[in-house]
Order: sequence, then structure tokens, then C-alpha cells
Amino acid sequence: MENPLLKTEWQLVSWTEKQPLTKENSTVMFEKDRLSGSGSCNRYTAGYAVQENAMKVGLIAATRMACPEEIMNQEMTFLSALEGAKIYSINGEGNLQIAYIKQKEIGIMTFKNISNDSSKILEKTVYIAPKTVECVGVAPRKCLQIKESLEDEWTLFYENIEGFNYEPGYFYQLKIAQKKN
Repeated sequence: MENPLLKTEWQLVSWTEKQPLTKENSTVMFEKDRLSGSGSCNRYTAGYAVQENAMKVGLIAATRMACPEEIMNQEMTFLSALEGAKIYSINGEGNLQIAYIKQKEIGIMTFKNISNDSSKILEKTVYIAPKTVECVGVAPRKCLQIKESLEDEWTLFYENIEGFNYEPGYFYQLKIAQKKN
């Protein structure tokens, strides 16, 4: 079964803990078998596994910066809850909910999806040459010639540009949006 959390990023928006959330964001990003993010002050990482709606998070490793006490308390509570993750679901509003057990208490954390956050989009202008050239990527094909500045040399572009239909004989100037890593 495919992991629906793979390559997604989430921000904590509510939880069942007694302490209120501070303005510092706690986030989680899921990769193949690792998760990482910001606990509010420090960066963290851990292994994780999901099977159907079950979730297991391994021991969390985190940086050790000092922050104000309320932020450190939120971070410790968040990381402890994350390590206690048992079940996850994506609700009807598209929010990720993680049920956890922490010191014999059951709780739920709710996250909003920030995977497509516009602050993570880089807009830039590129120029495309009026003709394609032979190139070899996975297999021989025709590649676009592209550059980011009129003074640059042409470079081969092996991929497609979503929403762009190339016609030979035209010099193109495109404004594109590219997701930052």
C-alpha cells in the first residue's frame, strides 16, 4: 500500500494538551522512512512507519538550542506526543490528525497541510531557444535549450514544463514557478 504521507509537510494547528500553542510553529515533513521538522525551537528527525492507519515513530533526535521556556515546553510536549503516535487519519477538511499515547494519556494533534505553501515557491524567468537539439537522457530524444539570463550559455533541459507547449521557430521568455527544496 502506498504511503499517503510521503513527501508532505504539515503544521500543528491544535492539540488536546492543556498548554496552549505558542506562535512558534511545530511542523512535520514525511519522506520515505524518515520524518523531520521543527519542534518549535529545534530541528528534529526520526524514523517512522505507517501501515494502513497505524503509525509508529522511532526515537527522535533533535538539535539542542535553548529557547524561551514556554517554547521549550511546547517542543518537549510535541516531540513526546509524536514519539507516542499510534494512529493517523486525514479528515474531511484535509487535515492530518495523529492520535498518540503519552504518559498513559491519549491525545490528538491536528495539522494543516503546508506542502504547497506559496512561500516555498520560487518564481523565475527563463528563456527557451527557437529550436530543440538531440540529447540523451534515459533515451535519445529532443531537448529544449534553456537559460536563466540572456547572457548565459544555453543548457539542455530534459524535462517537460507543465502547461507549456513548445513550437519550433519561436524564442520564448517564460515566467515559471518552481518548488524550493
